[in-house]
Amino acid sequence: MTYIQQAFKGRNSIWLYIATLVIVMLGWQFIGVIPLLIVATMHSSSLEEMYKSAANNFMDLGIDANLFLFLMILMFIGGLIALWFSVKYIHKRSFTSLITSRKKTDWKRVFFAFGLWFLVSLSLLVLGYFMAPENYTWNFKLIPFVVLVLISFFILPFQTSFEELLFRGYFMQGLGIATIKKSFPFVVFYIIVSVFAYIVLAEMVEFHKYNGLIRFGIVSILTALLVLLLNTNLVSKLSKTPIYNGLHAVLNTTLLPLLVTSVAFGLLHGANPEVEKLGNIVMVYYIGTGLFLGVLTLMDEGTELALGFHAANNIVAAIFVTTTWTVFQTDALLIDNSEPSIGFETFVPVLIIYPILLFIFSKKYGWRNWREKLAGKIVKPNEME
Repeated sequence: MTYIQQAFKGRNSIWLYIATLVIVMLGWQFIGVIPLLIVATMHSSSLEEMYKSAANNFMDLGIDANLFLFLMILMFIGGLIALWFSVKYIHKRSFTSLITSRKKTDWKRVFFAFGLWFLVSLSLLVLGYFMAPENYTWNFKLIPFVVLVLISFFILPFQTSFEELLFRGYFMQGLGIATIKKSFPFVVFYIIVSVFAYIVLAEMVEFHKYNGLIRFGIVSILTALLVLLLNTNLVSKLSKTPIYNGLHAVLNTTLLPLLVTSVAFGLLHGANPEVEKLGNIVMVYYIGTGLFLGVLTLMDEGTELALGFHAANNIVAAIFVTTTWTVFQTDALLIDNSEPSIGFETFVPVLIIYPILLFIFSKKYGWRNWREKLAGKIVKPNEME
C-alpha cells in the first residue's frame, strides 16, 4: 500500500474528518493556548491590555523569550495530542499509518534529513555572516542560550511534527482518498463557488463588523446545503456525462493533494510578521517549501524525511539567528539588524537547494516512478474493496 492508501486502514466518513478537525482546533487553538493566556494575564495590568496585546502575539508584554517560546509550542503539543487521539479512536487506525507506509517509523531517515539540513542551513548562515558581519550583533547569554538549546532540541520538534503530520499526513491522505469518490468534482466546484460567494458577500455587508457567530452560521448553512445536495441524485446524473467523468479523472491523482496541501501550508504562514515586512512575494518560499516537503513524503512513502528536515530548519532558526521582525524571536547567538528586503537569495532554497536535496535523497533511497508517485491515479487497494 502507498502512503496515501494508509488512510483506508481506518474509518473515513466525512463526518469523522469534520469531527477530527474540530477536535484538533480545540486542542491547538483553545486548550493549548490556555497556559499562554494565563501568563499573558499575569504580565498585563488589565484585561484590555491583554486583549490588545493578543493582536501582537503577546510579544509586547515583556514575557521572557524562552518562556514565550515554550508556551507557544504547548499550543502545538495540544494539537498533536488531539490529532493522535482522533486518528486512533475516531478513525480507528494506528498513528504509525499517519507517519509512514512502513511497518514502523524509520528514525534513521528522520535523523539523516535532520543532520543534512542542519549542516546545510547552518553553513548558509555562516556564509551570510562572513559576507556581511556588520548586519549582525553578538547576543550570547549563557543561561538563556542553554535553556533555548534544550527547548529547541527537545520540545520544538513537537511543533514541526504537528504541522507535518497535519498537512503532509492527515490532510494529504484524507484529500487523496477523497478524490476517488464520484462526488469529489462536485464538492470541489461547490466549495469554489461558495468561497467566491462568501468573499463577495463579505465585501457587500462588511462581515468584519459582525461577530464570529454570524460568520460561523453562514459557513454552517453552506455546509448543510452541500450535504443536502449530495443526498440527491444530482451527482449520479452528473457522473453519467463525459465532461464530469473527465474532470474526475483529472482530479483523481496524487498531484491534487500535493498542490492543495502545499498551498495550504504556505497560507498557514501568511500571518507571520515576515509576510507583512517583505510582502506577499515571500509566500513563494513558504508554498515552495510545502511543495518540497510534499514531494519528499510522496516519493519516500512516509513523512520521516519531512519530519527531520522541518525540525532542523526551525531549530537552526531558533538557536543561531534572531531578528525583531520574524516569527521566531529568541535568545539566539546572533541578532540580524539588517533591513528586511526581498532578493534572489530568498528564492535560492526553492529554486536551487531543494532540487539538489531531492537529488541526494533520491540517490540514497533509490526513488523510482516519479510521475506515478507525484501525479498517478489514486485507487482503493484490492484487499480493501
